[in-house]
Amino acid sequence: QEIIIEKEKESQTIKNEKQEPLMLEIQNFLDSIMDKTKQIVKSQEAVNVTKIAEAALLSSQKGTPIYLDLK
Repeated sequence: QEIIIEKEKESQTIKNEKQEPLMLEIQNFLDSIMDKTKQIVKSQEAVNVTKIAEAALLSSQKGTPIYLDLK
């Protein structure tokens, strides 16, 4: 993916390697288990992200809002 920033007399192209955020989160978690690297996302935040993703899918299937009580 490329992002082009245009100014009056010049433009700048920034290349952005698109990576799936959830996959990065899972990979970081696995790395932290294997070699004790610091987790980017705290455990509770990861649980909340999973709940939100599942609620979004369920809401889409049912066509109704899903309300969550997140910690």
